Amino acid sequence: MSSLFERLKSSTGQEHNDIEAIIDPLKNFCSLPAYQAHLVKTWILYQSLEAELAAVDWSAIGIDFEARRKTPLLEEDLRFLHVAPVSHASVDSYAPQPDPAFALGCLYVLEGATLGGQFISRHLAKLGIGPANGGLFFNSYGAKTGEMWKAFQTSASRYCTTEGQIERAVKGAKATFGRFRDSMLKTEPTPTPAYGS
Repeated sequence: MSSLFERLKSSTGQEHNDIEAIIDPLKNFCSLPAYQAHLVKTWILYQSLEAELAAVDWSAIGIDFEARRKTPLLEEDLRFLHVAPVSHASVDSYAPQPDPAFALGCLYVLEGATLGGQFISRHLAKLGIGPANGGLFFNSYGAKTGEMWKAFQTSASRYCTTEGQIERAVKGAKATFGRFRDSMLKTEPTPTPAYGS
């Protein structure tokens, strides 16, 4: 593991534990309504974060950001489950464009969540939900999950080599964990049927 990822892991351990405590599989994925509510909160967070991150020149870092977007997968799951996301008025406003090192810290959290999605997919299977019927987001890379994580590590480590860049990446990761926490703790309106259901 590079010094970048060693620092990211050691510096955000508490934040990671806090998120794991909030996203409790026995609560968030115990029923279809609980899962639908969780997806809405996740969509609110991701569409905002990914809109900000899309402004970064990822090609200079060697990362195909479009291939890593999760918002379309969330929206496909919501459509399948006949749930309408909340109105755009309640969506988080976009922050200024992050610098590349800060953005890599943000993406570290999102890509790490993709790894955790494999664990959550096993809980969703108990509800009869899989990639083809409302569980695409949590199985986004499928069999390529490990490969995508390693490719991200390689590109991020090549870019963030100085102490200043690593510090910015850590700040980006901490900020993103904070937004995850705030999003998951919000009480959103009950998901409403939509898409012709």
